[in-house]
Amino acid sequence: MTNHTKPTLLISNVLPARPGDEAYNNICMRLWDRILEAAVPTWNVIREYAQEDGAEGAALRARDADAIVIMGGEDVHPANYGGSQGYNREGRHWYRADQGQLALVDYASRTGMPLLGICRGMQIINTAFGGTLEQDIADGTHTNPAILSDHRFVRHSVRVEADSNLERALSPVLINSELTISSAHHQRVHHLGDTLRISAYAPDGTVEAIESPDAPIIGVQWHPEDPAADISQLHALLGHLDARRAPRLERASTTLVA
Repeated sequence: MTNHTKPTLLISNVLPARPGDEAYNNICMRLWDRILEAAVPTWNVIREYAQEDGAEGAALRARDADAIVIMGGEDVHPANYGGSQGYNREGRHWYRADQGQLALVDYASRTGMPLLGICRGMQIINTAFGGTLEQDIADGTHTNPAILSDHRFVRHSVRVEADSNLERALSPVLINSELTISSAHHQRVHHLGDTLRISAYAPDGTVEAIESPDAPIIGVQWHPEDPAADISQLHALLGHLDARRAPRLERASTTLVA
């Protein structure tokens, strides 16, 4: 039964399980368990599987939520940002899931629903706003090649831009505008999406966070839901979603006008 005293958080994943890929499933479940640990005390959680729902189904589920998280996963299909297949370390794509999660970003942008994109989720945000991705980071410094077996994320610092929504969200855990994060990605933002701003960088210049100045949408390239990371970072980001959510009636009015 839904607890109506709590706000509702829709958490979008690509799939409930990856057929025949136990190692990938294991790490996804560890991340899922961690985000539930952080969210369940203060949120009702809706699980959304974008490959199953597609664009229409994902947007319909979002109507019952107060905020959205798009979690990490496989590479976004290059067709979504004008790229080509055949790049280095290309994995399996789930095009229907891309469409579902792009629809969630569109819904959040139109209605003002707060949205957090994590890793792939940030790349979905950039793609939704017309941006592109660098398809493979040549030096491989942002992911551990053995992560599927040892579950160890690369740890490095990021610098958060002053006067950004991300800075406001993470203010309880920032030290001199910096943060140590858990990284596991081989792609990154190339051309920034229209109207978006960069809100964090890695020391090597990699874009580590983006946000919309017009809607409460933030993407982080790292994994605050890494079980080995300080959970206070994840609490801060979820708290920001809670603080930015609009009353249901106000959002319904916005939806009707859109």
